[in-house]
Amino acid sequence: MHNSSSNNLIDHVKNYMQNEEKEIIDLACKLVNIKTENPPGNEILAAKVVEDFFKSLQIPYTIHEKITGRANIVGYIGGRGERPFAPTLLVACHLDVVPAGDDWKRNPFEAWVENGRIYGRGSSDNKGQMASMMAVARFLKENESKLKGQFILAGVADEERGSVLGLEYLLNECGIRVDYAIIPDVAHNMQLIDVTEKGALFLEIISHGKQAHGSRPETGINAIWNMIALLERVKQLKFQKTSHPLHTPPTLNLGSIHSGTAPNIVPALCKVQLDIRYLPDDSSDDIIDNLKNIIKEVENRYPAKFDLRIISDQPPTAVPTNNPLVELISKHTSTVLGTRPQPKGMSGATVAKQLIQKGITAVGFGPGDDTEAHATNESISVKELIDFAKIMALIAMDILS
Repeated sequence: MHNSSSNNLIDHVKNYMQNEEKEIIDLACKLVNIKTENPPGNEILAAKVVEDFFKSLQIPYTIHEKITGRANIVGYIGGRGERPFAPTLLVACHLDVVPAGDDWKRNPFEAWVENGRIYGRGSSDNKGQMASMMAVARFLKENESKLKGQFILAGVADEERGSVLGLEYLLNECGIRVDYAIIPDVAHNMQLIDVTEKGALFLEIISHGKQAHGSRPETGINAIWNMIALLERVKQLKFQKTSHPLHTPPTLNLGSIHSGTAPNIVPALCKVQLDIRYLPDDSSDDIIDNLKNIIKEVENRYPAKFDLRIISDQPPTAVPTNNPLVELISKHTSTVLGTRPQPKGMSGATVAKQLIQKGITAVGFGPGDDTEAHATNESISVKELIDFAKIMALIAMDILS
């Protein structure tokens, strides 16, 4: 009996979301057409679209702004009865986008649909996913009486610049508490479940020299030559942990270098910025100690002086690969797509990090090609958005009823 009712639900969800195609396209285009480049953000403009949608379905919601205009909108479905609601599932999509950049074939903030794909800045990262989840919210609202737990859909701010005004603010200052979270911001065409993320350590090193005339360099100290000597050593940086079953090896990127004013002046200052992605089980303290030792060696060999500054340090995170979300995502993706996504480690960071640090079981999973985010002529497949809505509706019904 249970099996036939579960088959009925699967068929019902598949048909329902197929019929939502036009709505998903319309919502995605509406969101893309709103310019929420971060900086400055202006997520309130996109939150208004979500607010109108929630109002039309009588979905209760709250809006939270740490800074005026940098809005987060949070809608609640189910679990209106006794507290605490058991369990709660959060899905958070971000409303900000990276700057459009150049070379677009059309206006990046006037979405267009071509060959089954939605084009425009944010279509894949992360507004298409938000449109898909709004269709899921509609379905769950219509089936609210069957939900014991609570579904929370959040459109969040500031994801592209660290989430201080977004999910971090919601968790730290707005009392958002959940049991589980799925973050649809990892692409890979629903073939990957992000269960662990590398640590991200951003550093600045400053080389101090002494300015002099370019015709008499011996009277000065060249900050650039000293920096080059240091960088040659930093390039050989050894990590404690170099392999992990779910991750690619650790990486070191020299992201920027700034120095000098003219060819006939010995530069007194040189600044570089590094991006280091390190594995779970490694520690940023060890990496920084290693770098300090390299700096000491170079300072002892040359008339050099360096300062090291931490720009940001996001520790690595991981959840068990056999957690209930992984099981459910695998099961329902297999039902809809006929393939089982694999648990995997990410080199980039998503807001799953902030959730895991709060003890919430959070994973990343979603539609989109991994080459589309931040690219010129960014796009996403309409079919994938519909399939994603089917999978997420089934997961929500499973976990919340």
